[in-house]
Formats: sequence, C-alpha cells, structure tokens
Amino acid sequence: MKILIMGGTRYFGRRLVHKLLEKNHEVTVLSRGNVPDDFGSRVQRLKAHRGDEAAMSAVLAGHTFDVVVDQVCMTAHDAELSVKLFAGKISYYLMTSTMSVYDFAANLPESAFDARSYRPRKATNPAEQYAEGKRAAEHVFTTQTAFPVACARFPVVVGEDDYTERLLGQVRAVKNGEAIYYPNLDAEFSFITSEDAARALLWLLENRKTGPYNFASADAFSLRDLIHKIEVVTGTSARLLSQESGGVGSPFGIPSSWYMNVDKASREGFTASLHQQWLVPLLQTYFSKL
Repeated sequence: MKILIMGGTRYFGRRLVHKLLEKNHEVTVLSRGNVPDDFGSRVQRLKAHRGDEAAMSAVLAGHTFDVVVDQVCMTAHDAELSVKLFAGKISYYLMTSTMSVYDFAANLPESAFDARSYRPRKATNPAEQYAEGKRAAEHVFTTQTAFPVACARFPVVVGEDDYTERLLGQVRAVKNGEAIYYPNLDAEFSFITSEDAARALLWLLENRKTGPYNFASADAFSLRDLIHKIEVVTGTSARLLSQESGGVGSPFGIPSSWYMNVDKASREGFTASLHQQWLVPLLQTYFSKL
C-alpha cells in the first residue's frame, strides 16, 4: 500500500514507519522537517506545517495514497483540512486520538465519548484545550463521509524513546530527592508502551477498522503503586507533598481514577502488554541512564 504518515519522525510514529517498511509498504512521511529520522532512502519525505492549507496543498499535489495515518491532528481545523485535501483520493484514514477525550472516570468504554454528538466546551487551561481539540477533530471525522476513519484513543504513552521524559522525570525526581505532588495517589491510570501504540496503529490499518478504539495496558494501576515501584528501583523513598507547591506537580497527577476499558479491541484481536510485563524493566532502564 501507499501510505502517508503525517508526523512519523519520532516516538511511536517512527516505530510505525519501521513496521510498515518491514512489510514493504510504500511510505511517505510528511513533517515540518525539524526532527531527523533514521529511515534513509526507504521513505519519501514531504515538508509542510500540518495546519497550513497552502503548504499542504502544494506538497501533496501530484501524490496519491491508499492510506493516511495522522499523528498530529490536534484541532477541528486540522481535521477539516484533511477532509478537504483527501476527499475521494484515499480509501482509509487513521487519526491518533487520546484518552483525554474522556472526562475523569474509571473503566471508560469507547461509548463514553460520542464524537458525533459532541458539542464544544470552552477550554480554561492547556490540558482542556488539548482535549477539546481532539474531541472536535474526532467530531469532524465522524460526521464526514469522504473516506472511512478510525480514531485510536491512547492514554499516556511511555517507552525508552519517550521524548517528553514524563516518566523518566518521575524516576529522576525520586532518585534526586525532589519533592513531588500527586493530588490522589490511589487514583488508577492507563498507560501504553510506544511499541504497543505502534502495533495498535498497524493493526487498525491492516484490518481497516473504523470508529473509535481504546488502546492501553488492560491492568490499570494506582499512582501509589507507580511511586512504590520507582522507590524500589531507585532504592530511594519518594518525597511526596500533601499539597502542590512550586511547580512540583506530577504530570500524572489526577484527582480521581482515569482509565480506559479495552474490551472492544481485545475481542477483535488486539491486546496490549500488561504493565506487569513492562513497567519495572522500563523504570530500570530509565534509572540506568541517570
């Protein structure tokens, strides 16, 4: 297949590109060109800003694709631009979405957010702006009929290649005796590895699944358990604050449990690794680098 990856130069997008190349697909990567990649001459590269209609139209002129994988669709505008550019020209579209489309709750099924009936809410902070952007983008794709679409809803993605260093930062903080604040250590959270996220995207496009799909390790775990495992790996007790102060809030700090139900994908043939298989080895890898 001829596949366009928008934003595939790092993290699980990069992993997906390598998996597609291993299967001899013809891959084109579209990005701003700011991040070097290791694909060599095996991919074609297009350079444009995802939200710039003129630039996108120019670089895509004359190209045809069977599938588009969109790693960087953040707003309704981005989604509307894709519908405009690819209507009648592709047979399948895959959008990387997020658990953030859901409000805080436990064991969330895909039906907990209905993109079709979505109504905009005013964002009051960057996190809400991100969530609202993704909700709006899903709404656009769900209500258009120009091509079939799947939306892969991921929680926090972790791995050795995580450029955000969110989990690495927690290991570093505990090791260095830095104070951390969690509003609710007993809250349970969803995670997925970057390898499983790439596998999930590959599974969706190979099987031409449509609609929303949750992907995460099925065994959600508490943030208290996460901190305990970091303490064991580092051999250091965490300095936990009872209230937030001075910018030490954890990036995983949530007021109540927030994790997804992954039964739909599991029933249909995809299962992510359990956290018991990957969490401690990943923490050990992080600790070895500090």
